[in-house]
Order: sequence, then C-alpha cells, then structure tokens
Amino acid sequence: MDLFRNAIVNPGPPEDFALQTVQEAIKPQKQTKLAQDENQLLENILRTLLQELVSAAVQSGEKVMQYGQSVAEGENSPGQIPRLLDIVLYLCEKEHIEGGMIFQLLEDLTEMSTMRNCEDIFGYIESKQEILGKPELFARGKLVMLRTCNQLLRRLSKANDVVFCGRIIMFLAHFFPLSERSAVNIKGVFNTSNETKYETEAPDGISIDLNFYKTLWSLQEYFSNPASLSVTPSKWHKFNSSLTTVLSTFEAQPLSDDEGNAINLEDEAANFSIKYLTSPKLMGLELKDPNFRRHILVQCLILFDYLKAPGKNDKDLPSETMKEEIKNCEERVKKLLDMTPPRGKEFLKSIEHILERERNWVWWKRDGCPPFEKQPLEKKLTQDGVKKRRPRWRLGNKELSQLWKWADQNPNALTDPQRVRTPAISEYWKPLAEDMDESAGIEAEYHHKNNRVYCWKGLRFSARQDLEGFSRFTEHGIEGVVPLELLPPDVRSKYQAKPNDRSKRAKKEETKSTIQPEENQIAATDINVEGSKANLETSAAPLDTDDTIATASTSQGGTPDEIQKQSSETDGGHDVRMEADADGEADAETGMIDGETDAEADLEAVS
Repeated sequence: MDLFRNAIVNPGPPEDFALQTVQEAIKPQKQTKLAQDENQLLENILRTLLQELVSAAVQSGEKVMQYGQSVAEGENSPGQIPRLLDIVLYLCEKEHIEGGMIFQLLEDLTEMSTMRNCEDIFGYIESKQEILGKPELFARGKLVMLRTCNQLLRRLSKANDVVFCGRIIMFLAHFFPLSERSAVNIKGVFNTSNETKYETEAPDGISIDLNFYKTLWSLQEYFSNPASLSVTPSKWHKFNSSLTTVLSTFEAQPLSDDEGNAINLEDEAANFSIKYLTSPKLMGLELKDPNFRRHILVQCLILFDYLKAPGKNDKDLPSETMKEEIKNCEERVKKLLDMTPPRGKEFLKSIEHILERERNWVWWKRDGCPPFEKQPLEKKLTQDGVKKRRPRWRLGNKELSQLWKWADQNPNALTDPQRVRTPAISEYWKPLAEDMDESAGIEAEYHHKNNRVYCWKGLRFSARQDLEGFSRFTEHGIEGVVPLELLPPDVRSKYQAKPNDRSKRAKKEETKSTIQPEENQIAATDINVEGSKANLETSAAPLDTDDTIATASTSQGGTPDEIQKQSSETDGGHDVRMEADADGEADAETGMIDGETDAEADLEAVS
C-alpha cells in the first residue's frame, strides 16, 4: 500500500511507473497480466487505500476530489484520489489488471461520499466517458456503472436536484448503446404510484371555485395512467368533460405579454420543480403562471400521443368518435401553447419535435429493439451457412404491414390526387433516350431497356398516349417506342419511317376504304360492252380473277367457256382475294379498280 501512496504523488504520467508499481507490490507470476487471485489481492489493496483517502479528506474538511491538491510552479496538480483513479484506469485500459476494477472503485467512492462530493465525482466520470465506454472495459463494468448511477438517482431529490439527475440520465444514454434493453420499458408500464393529492372541501376564508379546482387536479389521475382511458369508455367521457372545462377557462383568461415576460426561462433551471403544490390558496397565482399552463398542456399532448400511437391491439385502439374528440382537443391545446408567452411558437415547435422522436422510439421498442448496425449480406450468409427462412408477414412484407397500421394516422393517403399520376410519354421515356445517346457513354448493362418492369409500364403508357410510337415496337423493339423528338439526330434517323413506306401504307388504307363502294357501284350499273350480255359478263369476270388464273387456265388447254366457268366459280372468294391483292403492286391494284379496260385486255389475251 505504501508503494501506491508514493505513486499517487508522482507527477509523471501513469505509463511511466504504473505497471512497475503493480509488479513491485504484487510480484506477479507474469510480467504483463495478473492472475485471478492476484487481481483480487490488488483490488483489496486499492479499495482499502481509497477508503483511507476519503476518511482523511473528510477529517481535513476538504472536498474528496480536491484532497491533496497542491499548486506547484503556477499549475494545479490533481488531488490524490483522482490521481489514484487515473493510474487504475490506465492499467485497466492496457489490460494489465482486471477491467472491472475501476468501476468497483468508482462505486465505492460514491457510496462513501456525500451528495455534494458525488457531483464532483460524477464530473470525473463524465470526463473519462470515452475511455470507460471502450469495449474491453464496458463489457466488464456496465452493470456496476448502471448500479452506481441508479443508486445516485435514488439518493437525489427529483424536485431539488433536477439538473444533476438529468446529467446522470444523459450519461447513461451516451454510455450504453441505444439497443441496450435495460434502458427500455418494453411493456410500457406506467408509474401509477405517483399520486397527486388535493383538497375536496373549500378552505375557510378563501373564495375559490371549488369545482374548477377539483376538475383541474383530477386530470393528474388520467395523466399518470393513460392506458385506463382506452379500456374504459366512461373514464374517457369524464376526462374529456374535465379537460374541456380546463381548456375553456384557459381560453377565457389569456395571459398578456407582460405576465409572460416576467418569467425568465434561462434563470428558471435552478428553481424548476417537477411537481406543483395543490393548495387552493395558490390556485389564482398558478393560473397566471405560464409555466404552470404549459405543464398541464404538455401533459395533454403526451396523453393524446399515447392514445394515437399505432401498433396496439384492436381492443386498445380508440373508436372513431374518440379519435375525432382527440383531434379537436389536440388542436385547442396547440393553439393555447402557441398563445402562451413567452415565445409560444418556439416552445410548441420544440414540443412537437420531441413527441415525433418519441413516436419513433415507441416503434423501435415494439419491433423488438432491432440493432441499427447491419452486416453486409455476403458476410452474413458466410457466417450463417444456411439461408434462413424468410419471415411471413400479414400483408406480404413488413412495409405493407406497417402501412396497414399507419392507416389510422393517415386516412387521406389513398385519396391523395398526387399518389397516382400517369406521367407524360416524353417524361417517362427520357431516361431510355439518354441511354440511347452514344455520346453519354452509358454501358449496355445499365440501360433502362434491361429493366422489364420499366419497359412494360412504358408500353402501357404508349399504347394509350402514342399509338404511332407503339406500332414501331414490332420492327425496332423497345427502343423504337421512344418519341423521336427525344432522340439525338444521328439516332433519330434510324427509327424514322421512309417516305415510300409512308405513301405505300397510306395507299393501302385508301384502297381498303374505297374498294367496297366501287363493287356496289359496278354491280348496280348496266355496262354495255360491244352491245352484248356475254361481253358484260366477260368484262366483269376479271374483277374476281387475276392474270395468274387466266394464264394458268390457258396453259392447261382450257377454252374461253371453261375459263368463264372458272371465273364465275371464284366469285365466292372475292373478298379474300381483294384483301390479298391490296398487298400487291400498285399497278395491279389500278387494274382491278378500272375493271372495264383490264377485263377486255385479259379476254383478248386468253382468246
């Protein structure tokens, strides 16, 4: 122990003498790391030394963390207890001794010190937070540190030591990871033991509205246990009636700017109280206090936020009537917070931001507190070895199930006109047009044409909005459907139709539309060719036949009468042949339309 007494007064850095001091005091079997029994022996020595130093500091009347502090050459040297903690922390960090030893010494130090000294001790803990949070130390002492902080919170007053309590809670939030389940209220249990007592009879000699007084303080019963409102409808009706009375009173007695400016928010931290007195004598003053009103209104927002929280069971969900009443009350509460001086709009904005983060926290807890750090997919597969079975969701996947739960929070999502909007053709095909530009240098594997869903949607849009472009799909594929005005000039020429093809297509359509009226006209008119009925039949026959049939019949040795008989038998297939002839040469179409001249020429050739 004397070796450590001399070590804590050594002004040099701990790495120069710390390990040597341990080796001289313990004489370990190994030079760099102590065995289990050696660690226990060293811990007993250090705890005994720490107890003696705290006792000496108390007897001298000095603060624990400043005992033995001296001023040398204009610089303040640390006290003996912080020096001892620095040496032990260095040895734990370098794994020369057991990592949980520093946490055990800090716990003993807080238990032996008064609350005024504990504030200085906790300041030392906050300064060493990064070193204490390292994995090799955190795994050894996280439970000891949690126990130490909880003991400090139990000893502190929640009304007078609010700032110190907040420092401890913030330290725990930074020291422990966000996924630490020990800091999460998984079941959502409320502290129903926090009761607010108030008088039920009016005091003598004081004029006060007793009904309003009892109505105001009866709200605390529901604020401490919001779950009871959704289970029992009668309680909700009673709460809604009481809250409406309180809000109406706040609205009828608005606060002026002078009353709000009388409260300085910056200097309020030292006098902040988490619970207000319920004496009827203070009722008039509390109604004029902006902080008191904010205290009540913020409690209302927290309760509404809990009732609207998604992910509950069906029996815990509020009814439609209850949702409408919650919405109306919430709007009134926010309006009152906005009107309450000083800086009502800034205060309301901060509260809304805090409640939004709280909703995200609730979602994370109800999902089972999943870790935020996710491993890469390849690495995860190699570790697991076997591919795990995909979880089954109620609506197909996790996102759809969450959307179904969010329907209560966003009922207008399905009726939003911007939710489903058909894009214009030029806007939709623009990414594919950029891929087709060779100057862009986009590799073929990254082209949008490889996306089957994108191409399928584009074909549907083109079929409805651009039928001409849709017709180019059979000839040029998906790239031919892109509007020509989006393509660069060198690419556009590849997909433009030739003038001959356009005139030929137009002529085909014109032929189909005019051939049926001309047939009716020829059948209804008496045409006299050379003054005989036989010549009329002969002249009408080539309308149903073509040069190929006449030539084939002549080559087989048929007579003109046989040819005429064959031509009359082919009248039944007239419509089919006309459709086939429409795809032939332009001069053949002209011959069929001008039936008189071509028929005479064919008969002369046959005879």
